[in-house]
Parts: sequence; C-alpha cells; structure tokens
Amino acid sequence: MAVIQLWFPKRANLISLFVIICSCFFISSGVFARERHIKTDPALEKWKTVLWQTAKEQGISRKTFKAAVSNVRPNYKLPRVRTHARWDKIIRQQKKSGTAQKRKAVSKNSFPASCSRPRQKEFLFPTGYFQERYVRNLVSQGKEIRNKYKNILPLIEKRYGVDMRAVLGIWGKETAYGRAKNKFDGIRTLLSLAYAGAPDARPKYRQNLLHALKFIDEGHISLAAYKTTYAGATGYPQFSPDIVAAYAVDFDGDGRKNIWSSVPDALASAANYLKAIGWKSGQGWGYEVDVPKGFNCAVEGPLGRRTIAEWRALGVRRVKGANGKVLKFPDLAQKVQFMAPAGMNGPKFLVTENFEVFRRYNKADLYALFVGHLGDLIWCNGGRKKCDFQTAWPSKDNFGFTRKRICEVQIHLKHLGASEENPDGLFGGKTRNGIGTYERQIGRLPSCFPNKALLKSLREDDK
Repeated sequence: MAVIQLWFPKRANLISLFVIICSCFFISSGVFARERHIKTDPALEKWKTVLWQTAKEQGISRKTFKAAVSNVRPNYKLPRVRTHARWDKIIRQQKKSGTAQKRKAVSKNSFPASCSRPRQKEFLFPTGYFQERYVRNLVSQGKEIRNKYKNILPLIEKRYGVDMRAVLGIWGKETAYGRAKNKFDGIRTLLSLAYAGAPDARPKYRQNLLHALKFIDEGHISLAAYKTTYAGATGYPQFSPDIVAAYAVDFDGDGRKNIWSSVPDALASAANYLKAIGWKSGQGWGYEVDVPKGFNCAVEGPLGRRTIAEWRALGVRRVKGANGKVLKFPDLAQKVQFMAPAGMNGPKFLVTENFEVFRRYNKADLYALFVGHLGDLIWCNGGRKKCDFQTAWPSKDNFGFTRKRICEVQIHLKHLGASEENPDGLFGGKTRNGIGTYERQIGRLPSCFPNKALLKSLREDDK
C-alpha cells in the first residue's frame, strides 16, 4: 500500500481512477460498436453492390472500384448529408407544413428549409465581396500568370474563341490560380452526397461519383490526389465531375486531361466549357453606367433586356473614365440588361449575354461581376484606377445581411404581391426587383436595396 499511497494519498482518488477507467472502457466500447454498425450497414452495402454493376457496365475496373469504394462510409459532417431516417423525417415535416392552407404569420419557425442552408457570401452584403486587398492580390498574381503563359494563352483563345480575360478571371476567383487547395476526399464526398445527400440530388451525385471513378480508372488523376470541395467540385476551374467528363481536354498533349496540375489543360478546359454554355466571341461582359434621378431600378434582369439605344433613350449613359471623359458604347444595337448588385447605392451596369454565361458557371450576380472585372483588371494597362469601377460600393451594411433576414424580406414581398420569387435567402436580381416594385407600390423612390426601415415597413404591411 505504500506505493499506492505515494501516488494516491486519498481513497477518494482510487475511486475516481476506477470510475475514469470504466468510463473510458464503456465509451470506447460504444465507439467500436458504432463503427462496427456503420461498417456493416446492410443498406449501404446493398447500394454499393448495385453501384458496382453500373460501374462495370461503364467500363470501370474492379480494381479501381474496390480501392476507391469498398471501405468508404458517408461523411455525415458534410452540409446536406444526413442519415436516411433523418431525411425521411425532414420530408414528412415539409409535406405537413406544405398542406397548411391558412397563411401563418412570418416567423423564424415558418421559414423554408432552403433558408437554413449554409450562408453563401455571393448573396450577402456586396461590398464585402470586393475587398480591396483581396482583389489587389488576385490582380497581381493574374498579371504574373498572364506573362508566364503569354505563348499559350493566345493559342487557347484562338482554338475556342473565348477571351482569356474570362478564363483567368474564373481561375483566379475559383482557386486563386491553384493556390487554394481542395481538402475533401473526393470519392468519399461524392459517395456521401450520392448515398446520404438530399434525396432529389442523389441521382446527380451518383452519376458524378461514376464519372470520378472513370477518370481515376483512366489515369487522368490518382485516387489519393483526387480532392474536391464539400460539394464535389474539383481542379483548377472547380468543375463538377460531369463537367470534367464532358469538357476537359488534353491541351498539352501528354495523354491526360489534367485540370488539377496542368495549366494548359485547365485553362483550355475552362475555355471549352465557356464556349459550350454560350460565350460570344468579340464582346465583353458589360459596361458600368450612370442612370438619371428617379430611374426605375426594378427593371433589372433578363426580362428587361433591350438595345443600348433604348437604354440611352431612358437616360442611361456610360460612366466617365478616370480622365473625366464619358466613355462610349461600341454598339448601340447590342441587347443588354440592367444589373445593380447594390441597388441605387453602388455601381450599376448594363450587362451582355456573356455576363449570363458567367452566371451559368456560377449562379450568382456578384460572382459573374467579380470574374469579369478581375479579367479586365489583369489586362489593364496604365494603372488600376483607369479600369476600376468609378462608382463606390456602399461603405456600411444598414440592413444586417443574413440568409434568414433576406428570406424574411422575400416572404413579405411575395405575400404583398411585389414578387413571385420563392424564398430561399439568396439575395439577387429577383429580390432587388421585388424591393423596387414594393417601394413603388408604397410611393417611395426605388432603391432596390434592403435596409432596416424597409424591413420594418414590410413587417407592418404584412401583418
């Protein structure tokens, strides 16, 4: 007992040690039990068996499939990945709430499930998306890339008819020219979304998982190197696997469609994809403009598209350049649409069809504006001020942008007949259009941008 007394002078300490040891044993036993349960999940194993039959039909080898899939379990920490039981409960709740006939008062408990999904900075306060230091760094790095690959970029542009400004703008935004690395195990991520993601999205991710297995099997990338975002995007241009399968090219001629480490392959693949989704050669993405006082900003969006000559008749002009001279439109017959991500409080634009091509790449106005502007700045000669936006972004968020707060605005706008947009908490052109329409309804000069006073007015009118 002398030795024991040396370490545990009190009997209470012995009891505590015993409790700790027992607790660790039972916790460990529970963990191991859960692990055994997950590993032998019959539904998952059955799903994998069916998946293998499809993979085999598509020419994927058993060796690749087994190495990639056999011991992989869903990652339930990923957004929008849940157990099947949890998804069943969510669907029952949605069906129950959808059958309610009487409109309930707007509250956090009545928001659609889409408004609780992860926040996306592309749909929040726009000024934060264009942070000066961030933009400056990307422009500097982009100019280095432009110089380093000055012999390759014209060849890609000639083959696909896509402006390299657009391609470098996208590469810079997506992965900071390869500096931002994807961190998620690609196959496990896709398997998680295919097996335990949102039920309506599972078929798409199942096919993407098969695409990924196919180009691993073909040797375009190794299993260990195949990394993605939490949503399954991969490579320098952040393609989903179906886009890789359809549009990736071997531009450097080494036999691999390598969008992960070959700059020529990645840039040519991005150009090939942009061409496929509608890029129009020989025209830019848009023009910064000034509008007259009292301008109806609620005309924003594709439905308001008209010729530049018609916009000029409404008093819309290009901004003055850094030298003080008003810039001219190159083609008055060109059809464009109005777009103002900060409403009347920030830069305003007339945007071309190529702007919509950017939105097909990523469905966000701020994203499309950023990549187009970044490309222009990379090719700008004569100083940053010459090519930057001439109108300042709003300096302060007077609304308190959150996804749920935007969702509330959208719900009120729909209730009041100012918008037909389905509430999702994503701030874009439809929401700005609805705000402008509501402001006109109540006799206010349209700003097409939310603030606390607007939200208060919506709440009072939608009681």
